[in-house]
Amino acid sequence: MRVPLLAASMLAAAASAACVSAMTPAAPLATRAGVRFVFERADARTVSLAGSFNRWSASSHPLVRQNERGVWAIVVPLPRGEHTFMYVVNGSEWVSPPLAEDYVDDGFGARNGIVVVR
Repeated sequence: MRVPLLAASMLAAAASAACVSAMTPAAPLATRAGVRFVFERADARTVSLAGSFNRWSASSHPLVRQNERGVWAIVVPLPRGEHTFMYVVNGSEWVSPPLAEDYVDDGFGARNGIVVVR
């Protein structure tokens, strides 16, 4: 059975939307495209990823809001090795990752998450 191109596109979009709405916060996960970071904060207006891989820039890696629950996500190509990271909410609030492979003291009274790219 052949499915018209428009119908196939609509089915793919619906499946993609279902995956996005089902997305939940998780520890960073390596994918073919890079490491996927997912963070949840319903009241956030913006969320960015800052880490050792971007010189702790609070703006160079903005996450995209995925759903009405406030789930945010980004995929970042990272080289092999260990990387530390935090989330920056609304441009100024540095937040320790709730989920990470491991943690290390950041020297300012909080914890940096650690992700290891193998």
